[in-house]
Amino acid sequence: MRMQRFWSKLAVELGRRAGLVSLIGLIVTLVLGYGITQLKVETSQDSYLNQTDQVYLDSVAYQDLFGGQAMLTLVTMDEGHTIDELFAEENRSQFDAAAEALRADLALAVAVTPVDVMDFNTALVDSETGDPTQSIAGGALLRATTADPSEEGRAARQADAVVTLERLNAIPADERNLDNPDWVDFLLRDNEGGIRLALQSFFPDETHAQVITRLPGNASIDEEGVGADVTKEVMSGLEFENASVVTTGAPVLLQDINDYLTGGILTLGAIAAAIMMVILLLFFNVRWRLLPLGIIAVGLVWAFGTAGYLGIPLTIVTIAGLPVMMGIGIDYAIQMHARVEEEVVIDHQRHPIQETARKLGPALLVVTFDAVFAFLALRFAKVPMIRDFGLLLAIGIAIICVGSIIMSLAALGIREFKSPTKGTDFREGRIAHLVVWMGSIPAWSAIPFAVISIAVFFGGLAVEDDLTLQADPIKWVNQDSQVIRDINTIDEETGSSSELGIYVQSDDVFSDENVEFMHEFTQQQLEEYPQDLLTSSSIVATVSDLLVVPGASSVPPTGEEVQAAYEVAPPDIQQALVSPDGGALNLIFRTGPSSLEDRAVVVNEIRDQVDPPEGVTATPSGLAVVGVGLLENLEANRVELTYLALAFVFLFLAVRLRSIVRSLLSLVPVLVAVGASSLVAWTFSLRLSPMTALGGPLVIAACTEFTSLILLRFVEERERGLDPDESSRVAAARTGRAFIVSAMTTAAGLAVIATSSLPLLRDFGIVVAMNVV
Repeated sequence: MRMQRFWSKLAVELGRRAGLVSLIGLIVTLVLGYGITQLKVETSQDSYLNQTDQVYLDSVAYQDLFGGQAMLTLVTMDEGHTIDELFAEENRSQFDAAAEALRADLALAVAVTPVDVMDFNTALVDSETGDPTQSIAGGALLRATTADPSEEGRAARQADAVVTLERLNAIPADERNLDNPDWVDFLLRDNEGGIRLALQSFFPDETHAQVITRLPGNASIDEEGVGADVTKEVMSGLEFENASVVTTGAPVLLQDINDYLTGGILTLGAIAAAIMMVILLLFFNVRWRLLPLGIIAVGLVWAFGTAGYLGIPLTIVTIAGLPVMMGIGIDYAIQMHARVEEEVVIDHQRHPIQETARKLGPALLVVTFDAVFAFLALRFAKVPMIRDFGLLLAIGIAIICVGSIIMSLAALGIREFKSPTKGTDFREGRIAHLVVWMGSIPAWSAIPFAVISIAVFFGGLAVEDDLTLQADPIKWVNQDSQVIRDINTIDEETGSSSELGIYVQSDDVFSDENVEFMHEFTQQQLEEYPQDLLTSSSIVATVSDLLVVPGASSVPPTGEEVQAAYEVAPPDIQQALVSPDGGALNLIFRTGPSSLEDRAVVVNEIRDQVDPPEGVTATPSGLAVVGVGLLENLEANRVELTYLALAFVFLFLAVRLRSIVRSLLSLVPVLVAVGASSLVAWTFSLRLSPMTALGGPLVIAACTEFTSLILLRFVEERERGLDPDESSRVAAARTGRAFIVSAMTTAAGLAVIATSSLPLLRDFGIVVAMNVV
């Protein structure tokens, strides 16, 4: 009785003091609305990895040592032309000017152009005396000939050295510069006419050259965005005759996602609002039929404002919170509105607002807790952005529920006081008849329906292990966007647009022991994964590749030779390959096109098999490893989150309804929806994005809201003394209109996500909306 008096008092006071309530509501809206300005967009690795994950810690350390994401500029020669032409004086001047512009900008860390690579190569073959054997490359090759363990290898090296000297001596010493095409040819190509192995990371073949610009490590998304914009602007100024230029990279991809998050969320909200408005106008035949839309709009301001104050970031996942909360939250306002009309039109209550508050208020709190518990299951996810999504939804739905109750009672209370509703009995409408017909299924059908529900649920569980996740961020975004077209162009032209980094730490990185380890480790990985790891780039690999001679044995360089090469390298190459403190070397593999699952196999095998000497560590890192970490986090407990949501909701309903049977009845349709989502994905071979993979708790929250309200209304009619059949018929006739309209608006709010240009969101909207329907 105490709670009944509370709800009655609340309804009376909200209606009597509607003006004061409106003023307070306006102040609250303004204060919480300011919180929206505090929302921060987060698309960095902080969204994907936990700060305690080893992958995260390794990534932070790697970027501190060698910089952050790479921007890749690909120069493609027209048919009939080769990269030799890029070293004409006017073209070198363009590269040099672009490099100076990039290096002068504080947002950029490293910029290595083809000219830098050729200058480095020149320094390796030059000597102060003019004697080729006194150069860094010549001395290393001479030693390797002696050190080769096989007679055949020594013979091959001697023969190769003769050819090299012949080619070199054919070019006068004073003409050994990049203005001379013969010198360019000597630097670019080995004695068999192919691009030198040491240069293939920058010159993949005869018609392609690359500029690598590496942004500062552990930069914010805004800082990376500035760096990406500067790089694209500078590189767009490169105009080579008989060549085209494309610039892209992971920072551009993340910037595209960031731009979508800041603008796309409003677009999705506007589309959802427009669809809901049409539904309310066509199907919700009540006075002030658009009031629920206004209430949910204010509720969303409160929800996102609170999220801003609490520091919940806006990520590629939490952006879906707007249409999700619109879809689920508008049901509260619709139910309140419809119940007031019911009390006035059908029951002719003298105090319809109080009656609505007493009978529906507690039920709305029950279904809100259903949703909150389902969403809180997401807090146990391994991926930070999914945990943030669960927190946003749990807090947002609770706020929207409270706001819907207060605003509906206040607005409709003052309306009924000043202008009482005079309407017709809506129980005779088409929608009510439809719901009554749906609810008139014979009682005996409950058993087969329950069996089918359980079968669908367990069928979905049975195929869970066969479902695959799409954890590659490149596949999350619009595949027709310019950044994806550019990335695909680089993939098609060079066979690679990504990299795997490994940093090697040692007390003396130039010791013979450390250099030999890196040499052997690099060769081993390239041989073991030829389709996945295309080329290697490191200060050790630079010298190692110089020593590769067809028919000869593998001979590692010495630490002295590698250190000498480092000392003559251009500053940006030094910075890219050796840490500023001299305690770590960078090893970068260009990776071939492969799925993240295949890449995860390679990364994990490398991590497990690497066996450096004592005092040396070798740690895989970089963007490829971050992607693998995300995949592992997603797979860790994806299915368990659905079980957890079901368990939370079941336990709450069992306690609140004081009946295990009733709580199970509320979940029977939910089991169908949860199982069906997995069966549909399995049937159509859909790859689950991070959003689609977490659809289970959302489906549970949305569906339980309807089943619980229907069950609670049935219980209410039973308490009035009606038999079960009559209770079912009366509940269906009286609430049918509200439930159909609510279902349509909820489905619309979720389905609008399917209009997103991001596959990550689009697939999620389709699957979840379908299951709610």
